[in-house]
Amino acid sequence: IPLRRLHEFTSQALANTVWSYATVGHSSPQLFHKVTDVALPRLDEFNSQAIANMVWAYAKVGHSSPQLFDEATKVALSLLFEFNSQQIANTVWAYATVVHSSPKLFDKAAEVALLRLHDFNSQNLANTVWAYAVSNFPSNVEFGTHPELVNLIVSSVDNFDEKELFQLHQWNLWVREKIGKSLLPLHVSGHCLKIFSSSRFSYSILQSDVARALHSTGVAFKEDAILNSGYRIDLLVSIGEKEIVIEVDGPSHFIGRSKKQNGKTMLKHRQIRALDNLKVISVPYW
Repeated sequence: IPLRRLHEFTSQALANTVWSYATVGHSSPQLFHKVTDVALPRLDEFNSQAIANMVWAYAKVGHSSPQLFDEATKVALSLLFEFNSQQIANTVWAYATVVHSSPKLFDKAAEVALLRLHDFNSQNLANTVWAYAVSNFPSNVEFGTHPELVNLIVSSVDNFDEKELFQLHQWNLWVREKIGKSLLPLHVSGHCLKIFSSSRFSYSILQSDVARALHSTGVAFKEDAILNSGYRIDLLVSIGEKEIVIEVDGPSHFIGRSKKQNGKTMLKHRQIRALDNLKVISVPYW
């Protein structure tokens, strides 16, 4: 795409372009920077689909653009009642993934989502509750524990795939963080926990180096430990009666090329501290 011609693109064309790049997993920082410059003064031309596709694309490729997300919030707030279920889900997922705080947007999105909960498919539902778990706004606890939301999740649990059950478990952990108990029946929460704790463990060269360094000091530790919350962790170090979690965080744990943790990593560390009552030390790749 000739970057110099992006100013000729319509708002929908701009959104479709970054959406296409994100869908195939192609990160092009130069393109995304240029689209930001072109889109910012024209965001009032964007409809609900264009706004949702735009922020989703930036989050998907890990391209941080705080100013774009700030301005997109204003437009989204004025259009939220026009958003369909997928657009709501994609938007809150995007903000949570890049850890862009927008309490007003999440409050309004919760209000709209409750009006059309039964339009949400399993993917949209899982992405939405996961986003609220990551963002952790006190004003959203009522939405996250709403009986209609819980009943819909329970009644449609057979429709969720493994990735979505993984997200539901993290939402359920958030509910426990906020109100001290799970709202899911035992067979449902147990199924989510089983899927969550059986996730694949990836072993990196950096983790091997950290483990070797710990071993040389004589410190006792376990690798690939599973905590009571269900989280798999890289290293569980024992120092006397204390246990400390060490997470070796590679590039996928951060937003693009920045040193800011993404929503998935931030959520994991927060929930381990809150529910497993363990200190978490992050060893970044840089």
